[in-house]
Amino acid sequence: MALWFLQRMEGNVKSEVGPLQPKELLQLVRKGEVKPETLLRKDDSAWFPAKEVGGLFQAAYRPEINYYCPSCGKQVTQPPVTCPSCLRDIGIRDAREVKQAVSGVAAPAGTVPAEPASNEAARSVQNWLKKKVARKQK
Repeated sequence: MALWFLQRMEGNVKSEVGPLQPKELLQLVRKGEVKPETLLRKDDSAWFPAKEVGGLFQAAYRPEINYYCPSCGKQVTQPPVTCPSCLRDIGIRDAREVKQAVSGVAAPAGTVPAEPASNEAARSVQNWLKKKVARKQK
């Protein structure tokens, strides 16, 4: 797996941050700490602007998908998995998916951001999930 490094300017001093896993680099882009002009390098390559990394900012703009245990509500990894909190086996269809819109990252050119879910829609999904869990428990 490739390791990434980035340059930061702190006053007049350049500092190097890394090695970073791709996931960590993506988190820095989402936080707005890595901008298109930020200098990056992959492993031992030469430094280049972050905007030259194909798909980096588009990937950061995509919503994150989080999975939650329908019994206890704790976040879990992608199903199938056993919830570490309540020890329930969670299948692919059992876990709740919550897609979080990414804030602080400008939409890539030509991309239309998704509308945020309304509270009514969120309540509707929660009610549906409660009913489904109640039916399974009967």
